[in-house]
This record gives sequence, structure tokens and C-alpha cells, in this order.
Amino acid sequence: MFERIDGLAAIADRYDGYVFDVWGTLYDGGDAFPAALTVLRTLAEAGKAVVVLSNSPRRPSVVADRLRRIGIGDDLYREIITSGGESHRYLRDRPDAFHAGLGSLAFGFAPSRVPDILPGTGFQPTDDLDAADWILNAGPEGETDTVDLYEDALRRGAERGLVMLCANPDRVVVDRGVLKIHAGALADRYEALGGRVHYHGKPHAPVFERSIATLGVTADRVLVVGDNRATDVAGAVAAGIDSLLLADGVHHEELLDGGRLSEAGVAAFLATPGPQPRWVSARLTW
Repeated sequence: MFERIDGLAAIADRYDGYVFDVWGTLYDGGDAFPAALTVLRTLAEAGKAVVVLSNSPRRPSVVADRLRRIGIGDDLYREIITSGGESHRYLRDRPDAFHAGLGSLAFGFAPSRVPDILPGTGFQPTDDLDAADWILNAGPEGETDTVDLYEDALRRGAERGLVMLCANPDRVVVDRGVLKIHAGALADRYEALGGRVHYHGKPHAPVFERSIATLGVTADRVLVVGDNRATDVAGAVAAGIDSLLLADGVHHEELLDGGRLSEAGVAAFLATPGPQPRWVSARLTW
């Protein structure tokens, strides 16, 4: 059963390591949330270990540069782990049968928007779906694209039996108040068409295992903080980690009323089947 908290200070002494989502938690595509900066600085001063875990399809250095520009410096976290970075790492190292078995040519939906996964891996991009050996799904090419724009390519790929690597399991993202689809929505449709999808990122276990190892604390002393029940909370529950669900993100329509946490809305939302957070708060504050 979840408990409501008004700020992280109420539970900070329970945890030595923290895993923070980025989009919807630390910022929403614009400036960093001022209260989130206060939280990170307070944790740093207290000597708490922090990992930033993002379903961004970009590699960690790109996300780090973006965070620096909005005032979140490298001194506020131990490491950034991204789904795009993990996709690159697994494609480069090919540590398992799935990645080792991929053919050399990858068709991508967003080659100009997400250009940094394939370089250095030995795989080559192609814009010819009929020549491709597999599909790299890092999200849509256009920021306002919808899934139906990709229906023909998704259907053709599924008919050819091409496996898809999804470098961002998020279905949607809230960008300064605007809901936009992401790679997870395309992957959902591909699976519905009979296609096979391999995922990197939240809620899947490897990124949480790596986060815990990086923090260097036991799982019972780690808190995952994020705004997405399907990724942040689900991954935490599967890993045996407590989680704090922030209402002012992808679930804001269900969880907030006039900018305040809706007790009835939270109860109704969490009564639906799915993973349960340990804590719920309106937004990230100290």
C-alpha cells in the first residue's frame, strides 16, 4: 500500500542510494525544475549516492551535456545510464546470442534525430527496409509524429520477420505540457503486428541491476524516483526496490486536480492492475 509524502525529506533517512528519472522528474524538456535541483544538491551535501537513469535514446554524454546546460552538474550524480547508451554498449560488445546474431544492416526510423547509437558498433545504417537485417527503433523522426505515420514500415518489417531493437521503451513523454509518442509506442504496434521486439531501458532488469551496482548500496536502501508507473515503478518493483511515483508527469491527468495531488485520483489509478509504488508525491520537492 502506498503512502503519500509532501517532500523527500520525510523519507530521506531510509535510503542511501537514489535512482532518478530525467524527463518529468528533473525537467520536462525546458529548464530544470528548481525544486528538483534543491533535492539533488541536498542529497549531494548529505553524501547520498545518486544515479540518473533515463530512457533517452541518446548516449550518456549527450544527456550529461543537456543537464549541464540547465544547471545539473556532474557533481550531483555518480553516473548517467541511458537506454540509448545501453543499446550502443550491447551492440558494440555483443555479449549475448541476440546481439551477436544481428545482421550488419539496421533500418532506423529516426536516423537524423538519434544518430549516435550505431557508430562504433560495427553495424551500419540503411534507409532501405527491404535490405535491412533488423530495425533500430529509437523513436519517431518528427517530434509531433503519430504511430499511424509508420504503419507501412512497421507492417513491412513484421512481414519480413525483422527483429526490432527498441532503444527507448517509453510510449509517451510530456514535453512542456504536450504529450508526444516515443519509441515504445512504435514497439507496441510492431508487437501487435506480430513483430519481435528486444528492449533496452526501463522497466527491464539490466538497467536497474547496473544502477544498484553503481550506487554500491543494497537494494533495500535504494529509492527509484520517477513519474511513470509502467517504467520507473514497474522496474523498481521487479528489482525489489522502493519507488516514489511523482504525479506531475505522464499521469498528471489522473493524479492531479488543480495542480494538487488528488487522493481519489491516486486511489482510483493505483486500483487498476499494475505495479504499486511505495510512495506518492505531487512532484519532486525536498
